[in-house]
Order: sequence, then C-alpha cells, then structure tokens
Amino acid sequence: MKKKGILIVANTGDDSLTIVDFRKKLKVETVSLLSFVNLEKELYLDGFYIGPYEMSMSSEENKIYIVNAYNNTVFKMDMDKRKIEDIVVVGSFPTSIKTFEGYIFISNTDSNSVSILDEKNFQLIQNVPVGEKPVDIEIDRDTKKILVANSNSYSIDVIDINSEGEGKIKLDKNPIKIFIEKGYMYVLSYINNGIINQSNISIINLHDRQIVKSINLKGIFNNMIMINKKFIYLTNIDDGFLYKLDIKEDRILTKNFLKGMPNKILWDKDKMLFITNISENILTIFDIDKDKIYMNINTGKEPNGLLLL
Repeated sequence: MKKKGILIVANTGDDSLTIVDFRKKLKVETVSLLSFVNLEKELYLDGFYIGPYEMSMSSEENKIYIVNAYNNTVFKMDMDKRKIEDIVVVGSFPTSIKTFEGYIFISNTDSNSVSILDEKNFQLIQNVPVGEKPVDIEIDRDTKKILVANSNSYSIDVIDINSEGEGKIKLDKNPIKIFIEKGYMYVLSYINNGIINQSNISIINLHDRQIVKSINLKGIFNNMIMINKKFIYLTNIDDGFLYKLDIKEDRILTKNFLKGMPNKILWDKDKMLFITNISENILTIFDIDKDKIYMNINTGKEPNGLLLL
C-alpha cells in the first residue's frame, strides 16, 4: 500500500491519538493527549477525562481541531510541533465537527445545540438550539447551509449561514448519519424498539426537501460512506460486518466480517477504507478493489474519529 501523509485516530476511552505515518513505512504510535499540552501557554484542562471523539482539519497548514466528548472542549493542535495551542469550552458531549468559510461548527449531543466558533480567533460566537441529541453535521456548500442530524427528535435542523435563519426537515425516523452529494442528502436512520432492528437510508432532494428514495435494511447500521457515487459502504455495530450497497439497485452486494463493533469509516478517495472498531481497539484498513481486509492496526481504547492529512 503506497500512501502519503498521516492518518490520525481519536481514542475516546484512554484520551490518546493513534498516528499512522504512511511516509515512514507505516509507522504507528499511540500518544496520550496530555503529552501534547503546551505548558508555556498555561492551558487549563477541567476534569480528569478528555474523551477525544472527532476531528477536523484547520484552514491553517498542519493544524487540526479535536472535539472532546467528556470534558466538553475543542482543542486546536499543531501536528508539526505536536502541541495543543488553544482550548475552547463548548456544549455538553460534543460529537461532530465541521469547518466552513471561517467558522467551526460543533454538535453538542447532550445540550441539544450547535456551537459556532470563529476560526481565526478560535472563540465561541454563539450556541444555536437544535433538536434532541444532535449527532452529526454536514455542510451544503452550494447553499451555505448547515445540516444537523437530531438522533432523538425525528428531524434535521437547517442553519443558514448567510441569513442566520433556521429551518427543520421533519422525518419519520431518527437520523444518525448524513452526507450530501450533488443536491441530495443521504440520511441513515435506524429503528430499535425491542422488536425490530431495522435501518433505513433515505435520499432527500435538498431543493424541495422531499424524499425521492427510501431503502430499508435489516440490522443496526451506524455509519456510512459513498464510494464513486455508485456504492455505499455501511458498518454494522451489531453483527460486526461491513456491507456494500448498490444505490441504483437498492441491494446489498457484499458483506465482510470485520469482528467486534466497527464504527467510524473514512475513504482515502482511492481504494482503501479506514474503519475504527470500538470493542476490538483496532483500525481496519479495507481494500475495496480486492474486497477484503488489508490489515488491522492496534489503537488506543475505543477508537472513534478518523482524519487523513
């Protein structure tokens, strides 16, 4: 496998980052977040547990943002110097982060809000109320709208950056993951009422906000990613499989056993998927051309978010 750059894994369970350096023949190291604190800046960490959960690239070169679910903060980190430069307190249990046009957006799952930060000054501007249990954020870059999946209120909030207006897309299921592709929003939801374990992918036209396709899937799927505008790969946290869905034909083409509880998933825009496994404490590298696991890499405890630099 020939790749450039580094892959970072946020390990929520032991407050560490696993760094996979493809520039150095797949050098792997897991480092405590506390070792990255810049003591010269007298940064204060409130609480014992940090809980790094998700990450996003900064507009500044070689700098990243890390949302921490347990101490309700966002870190600004210089990856070259390996130092945490600044810390901002946001809402309760932040789980998703996106950057867009000088702003940073964070969903706060336990306080039902989205924190908006000014990226240049790295300061909190406001907290916007949204639906119950927001877990995912996506950016509609064409219309400059922020879409927020509320996992316990059958809705997706729409925040307009230009007008500061707000809206809501009503659903009949609870969304847990969304992504946008050419004017359409793909929404992953699941139903687990003790009797039925079923998931659903709904495709919504963002122009009129109508559902144009609905695909029901048996099982509990917790994450998804689109490949080459033809296929969606989904992780199933219940049975430990990776599924490949043909969007046009609405059917599962293949399934591969990864074991444990596969969770977050990232595509390198070539032929590799990176998948964190929160029960096995591993990162799986999956070759989509050969349809098989390329290798597993040990991480810290409860690996979650992924970022490829």
